[in-house]
Amino acid sequence: MKVTLDCIPCYIKQTINTLAQTEVSEEKAREIIHETLPLFPRLDPQGTPAENSTIILRKVNELLGIEDPFDSAKKESNELALELLPQLKEKIRQSTDPLFMSLKIAVAGNIIDMGILKDFDVEGSIQEAMAKDFARDDYLPFKQSLKVAREILILGDNSGEIAFDRLLAEQLSQLGIEVTYAVKDQPILNDATMEDAVHVGMAEQIRVISNGSGFLGTILQDCSAEFKQAYKTADLIISKGQANYESLEAQGKEDRRLYFLLRAKCEIVARNLGVQLGEMVFCCS
Repeated sequence: MKVTLDCIPCYIKQTINTLAQTEVSEEKAREIIHETLPLFPRLDPQGTPAENSTIILRKVNELLGIEDPFDSAKKESNELALELLPQLKEKIRQSTDPLFMSLKIAVAGNIIDMGILKDFDVEGSIQEAMAKDFARDDYLPFKQSLKVAREILILGDNSGEIAFDRLLAEQLSQLGIEVTYAVKDQPILNDATMEDAVHVGMAEQIRVISNGSGFLGTILQDCSAEFKQAYKTADLIISKGQANYESLEAQGKEDRRLYFLLRAKCEIVARNLGVQLGEMVFCCS
């Protein structure tokens, strides 16, 4: 997915949301914003929003002198999600289709995005996910593919929602499928890293690997050999969240293994998906 002019305000918004996680003064915050603005003309107009956002955010972290401005917020979102797990497990247990319910719960968790949405209502998002259908729904072909699938790779997105992804991974594992869950190698916004996977108990039950990259989304050329091998050999790939969609949408048009699971949280992504802002999708290409 290519950038548009509408992406520029989002870069600034992500910068401001990053600064808001720190105790930096307003004067220093203004100075940091001004120092990042000269980077904008040098961003690749043929790149993806995820790639360009990462370039800006890395500069922000460098100017702050903080490796992970979202460290405390990520821990809090993980704890919030863990508190909800018992009732969500019960919803899955009582469902007539536990796998479909786990997909709904996983996409509900996608509301936890501190880069785009400063405030979010996780419990409200869960209730909405239960009540609404996917605006684009390729669950039936996915279920057909599961009949012959042996290995599934899940591309993680944010902290907090990784706890909900754990429920999805558990459902897939119960079907006899080997699940690998990929996290970021370095902190970027509130994206999940290995620390988050350990925090929510994902690493205790599921094979978790780093993708070897610190970019938002999944920039394949920047990923590790281990990740590339897991990506190559997976029978199916579930790509969580907007940034993964932005960076893999072009591959998805050719690679029928790729399924995108996300909530459209910006107008550009919604338009690209052919859905309304805020709607949930589970789609192949």
